[in-house]
Amino acid sequence: MKTNKLLITLLACSIVGSAYAAPKAQWATTLSDSKSTLISQAIKTPQVNTNRQAVSFSYKLETEAQLDFNNKPFAGNSRQYWIDSTGNKLLQGIQLPVTGGDTIIRISPLSNKKSLQLTASMIKIQNNGVDADIQVFADSADLKATGAAFSDNSIALKVQSQPGSLNLKLDNFDGNTPFVVHVFEPKSAYVLSLATTQATFNANQEISINTQMLAAGKSINSNLQGYINRPDGSILGELTFNQNKNGSYSANLPAIGAQGLAQGLWEVHVFAKSNDKGIEIMRDVQTSFAVNLNSAEFTNNLKMTANTIEVGVNVGLEGRYEVRGVLMGINKAGEMQPLAITMTADWLSVGQKTIALELDAKLIAESGLSAPFSLKNVQLTNQTYLAPVQSIQAGIKLSGFNIGRELDLR
Repeated sequence: MKTNKLLITLLACSIVGSAYAAPKAQWATTLSDSKSTLISQAIKTPQVNTNRQAVSFSYKLETEAQLDFNNKPFAGNSRQYWIDSTGNKLLQGIQLPVTGGDTIIRISPLSNKKSLQLTASMIKIQNNGVDADIQVFADSADLKATGAAFSDNSIALKVQSQPGSLNLKLDNFDGNTPFVVHVFEPKSAYVLSLATTQATFNANQEISINTQMLAAGKSINSNLQGYINRPDGSILGELTFNQNKNGSYSANLPAIGAQGLAQGLWEVHVFAKSNDKGIEIMRDVQTSFAVNLNSAEFTNNLKMTANTIEVGVNVGLEGRYEVRGVLMGINKAGEMQPLAITMTADWLSVGQKTIALELDAKLIAESGLSAPFSLKNVQLTNQTYLAPVQSIQAGIKLSGFNIGRELDLR
């Protein structure tokens, strides 16, 4: 045990060197002055965490990989669509546009009545007027066994189709039953893509959305509809799309602000109809994004004493706030490498406040990494409402950080 303590002490000293500069912390990027008024009144969202005890800890990262802290959005890609129908319509037959190849159809009555059990003998499908061979590969029991939220009476079919349309009929069925029909073409060349311009938006920031119907990399003109819903499922607003020079489409939504903020992600839903060389294409796609709650913001006020960074926070709405970041050092190859996640949380009242972020000197010494150290992807979170508040990817630069003077191995 004494040997281990000695090794850590020697390692700490090798990192420190002979100079003892006063530790200093500064933002790696200039923080712009906020142009919006911070939320100062309680919002209509349940409070989740009202704990007022200060907590601070770090945990080691076992990786030499380069981390990407950019605000990259999730891109949705779809080869599928949904149609709402009824038993009456299905008795007459509904048209399902297809682009050819494997076509998987899931029929789900929105009822759990045992008398509404679907069977293969009730289903008839024609492809461009010709009877199609139907392969039933999942009945209601098989679908429920997946653990997904399928109707008790759902059934899934597979059809090898030619480009054009499928006529789907149900015989001997209750005409008043509502249905959802899902069509999935897993190998189709036609893909509807959807992405926001970034993964997380500020509450006072315009939301920008991009979508495009593609075939072999070529953009296809489309008729589009769409909307955004809040995390609680309610509709925020409809989307109006404009076509760009490259053939893609964009929609912008005004800043969301504090309205309807709840725990979770916001969702974008887009529905497209296109026509390519006489082939009708339908696609539905969705993606999600997060919205920062502008109840507080980082300030340029940073102060470092020993192994603690005092981070300035301008608080508009009191609550429990968390600050966290990825602690980075330099490895033997001269590359920046992550070594730990460090975080702190405390209750902050309204006004210009600070929150103490402690760095674990022992973890730094044991990592074998050397100065200059930095804290990347520094995030501010409102734990009271479980909502992101602000993120500074460039983070905080640390200089004169002397872990040898702070390391206590007694």
